[in-house]
Amino acid sequence: MRNTLLQLVLLSAVFVLPAISGCSSWRSWQAYPESKSKASIAPKPLGIFGAKPDTRQAQIDLLIASAEQAEAKREDPEAMKKYQEVLAMDRKNTTAHHRLALISIRLSASEQAKKHFEAALEVSPSDDSILADYAYWHYLSGRNQDAMHWVDQGLKKSPHFQRYHNIKGLAQARQRQFEPAVASFLASGCNQQEAWANIGHVLLLDGDVQSAEYWIGHAAQSDQGSQVAKKTHKVIQASYESTQPQAPIAR
Repeated sequence: MRNTLLQLVLLSAVFVLPAISGCSSWRSWQAYPESKSKASIAPKPLGIFGAKPDTRQAQIDLLIASAEQAEAKREDPEAMKKYQEVLAMDRKNTTAHHRLALISIRLSASEQAKKHFEAALEVSPSDDSILADYAYWHYLSGRNQDAMHWVDQGLKKSPHFQRYHNIKGLAQARQRQFEPAVASFLASGCNQQEAWANIGHVLLLDGDVQSAEYWIGHAAQSDQGSQVAKKTHKVIQASYESTQPQAPIAR
């Protein structure tokens, strides 16, 4: 019972911790892109011979920019509508399929997410960002073997792409393969303390609070300790104290 209470408290804490670029996988789905500036969606100049611009492509570009602005405002239904308009004009548009996959995940529409991921990868099989998001989605959905399969596929062609190593570390940590997990996190750009913190957070999300505290406690030590781990460790300690039975007041 105490571990259940701790996990509920800690889960709420982990997801509000700031993400660390380059190492941490504890992030939302890149899901809300920054909106484009007006300059980036301005009409393209005429070609050297004064040829007319590609109005169809210009319309697609404007729709994508409008969809990204809607996402930035957390207006997922509007963004989805705009991306679908893009696909009506260009059914193989990778950006639209990728963004629709991520929006579908946020809306808990797993079948739609799978359909759009597969469509995006069919058109752009070498796009590391799409493949990494696909693998990460499998990991978050509890499909470790599928996540590892797609990560390994990605590493064959892009062995230095850090997100693949990070996701592989998460899957290995979930399988309690701690030494390989640390090695994967280090390859992803983490330092030692950040690698330990990632393992701790995996265990925490799996409900193993006691083991999580061990790894997060080590990650929080010294001035070089992970800032995420330091904050989480404080929450763990405070949560333990709050779940301890109160001693009777002496009279």
